Amino acid sequence: MATPINHSVIKAFDTLDLFSAERPELSAEIVARELQISYATAHRFLVTLESAGVLSTVRRGIFAPGPRLSRLGQMADDLAPLPRALQATLDHLRQELNESVMACRYTPRGPICVAVSQAQRPISVNIRIGTTLPMLPTAQGKLFLADMAPRARQSWAVAQGIDPEGVQALALQLDAVRAQGFARNRGDNEPDIAAVSVPVRRDGRTVLTLSAFGTLGRLDDAFIQNATVKLMEAAAALAQA
Repeated sequence: MATPINHSVIKAFDTLDLFSAERPELSAEIVARELQISYATAHRFLVTLESAGVLSTVRRGIFAPGPRLSRLGQMADDLAPLPRALQATLDHLRQELNESVMACRYTPRGPICVAVSQAQRPISVNIRIGTTLPMLPTAQGKLFLADMAPRARQSWAVAQGIDPEGVQALALQLDAVRAQGFARNRGDNEPDIAAVSVPVRRDGRTVLTLSAFGTLGRLDDAFIQNATVKLMEAAAALAQA
């Protein structure tokens, strides 16, 4: 005899699926309308998810993703396997660009390097796998911030002890980053070190960043233009894979 399914659990996840970058908050009215359930049932789902820490109340009757949901999402990203072609892709980019190349994943503390291919020159810039970069002054961090809705950026800043007004001041810059599809760092994090980074996007969100990095003098505008094209091509191929 088949094990019966708990449909309330399924409805709870259906409720969470209603969140999006365009709709970062939910009410019982929205849930009831879109899931075609009663207002009372929708309200009960939301309150129960809040009591479990999956949702948070932002104001009376309005709910947003809570800390437990953020932890579960981060755990899913941490446990997700890297693309099989990632290291080969980085090695190919490093040969074409003659600069070091790396891939980063998101963590709340900042992008973490998960793979790297170091330039084969006597003097080059390198980074160790497992190094966490700061979010605000790096090209990789700007890509992840640009991928967040404004409310999510504010919540991230508060959780990390960063002045939300400082993050808000970057809004126009982050909008430009998202629109152009790449970000640059010209000595913002480390003097004389530059980088250009592009997102690897899947299901509408940035899951990895690909970056070429090196000394500020070598990463001039001509290099950035060429590298951006090649990084974007590689990111598109990885997203398909």
